[in-house]
Amino acid sequence: MSSDLEKSVEVVAEAWKDSPYYEDAERWTWFFWDETRAFRPWFDRLDPRNILELACGHGRHSEVVAAMAPALTVMDVHQENIDACRRRLAAFSNVAFVQNDGYDYQPVADASITSIFCYDAMVHFSADLIESYLRDSARVLVPGGMALFHHSNHDAGTTQHYGLNPCARNAMTLERFNALTIASGLEPVASRTLDWGGFVDLDGLSLVRRPG
Repeated sequence: MSSDLEKSVEVVAEAWKDSPYYEDAERWTWFFWDETRAFRPWFDRLDPRNILELACGHGRHSEVVAAMAPALTVMDVHQENIDACRRRLAAFSNVAFVQNDGYDYQPVADASITSIFCYDAMVHFSADLIESYLRDSARVLVPGGMALFHHSNHDAGTTQHYGLNPCARNAMTLERFNALTIASGLEPVASRTLDWGGFVDLDGLSLVRRPG
């Protein structure tokens, strides 16, 4: 199973190593933290004591969260991104930096994280990677801990590379995400669609919880 996941990681992650995207995306960071937008009110429902950010990129969201959370773990599959975050967040003593394998949260300990969030990255993940992360979210979250995931709602086929889809969205729907959430031992808390890049309902935003 891990070899199949590793192949999926290769396909998804290849385009985001040393990508010009990170610099361009900086100008849109405000969109996620504006209180009138969809993201911030749901983020504020998370327990901030020990937050993990998945697929942190160059730390544009990490910098915001590091200033408000007692403890933050930033995680990315690319060591180059982790290095960029170390430089950017050098002034913060409350941040841990972890390069992962692209499909789970190892080596994060069981029941040690109060919240997880992932913005503008899981939209590109294939379904098997999303399922793997959901299952491992049930492992690393404390009982009652929640995760906030920004994912695709593009009901595409899987015969072509995801990069050919609108805004490079991978195949996923809100309904399938909720089904994977339940199968992973988590509880759906709230979900909604989002317009993106001129496309109606292209994305999904889902808040999930570990029972207990």
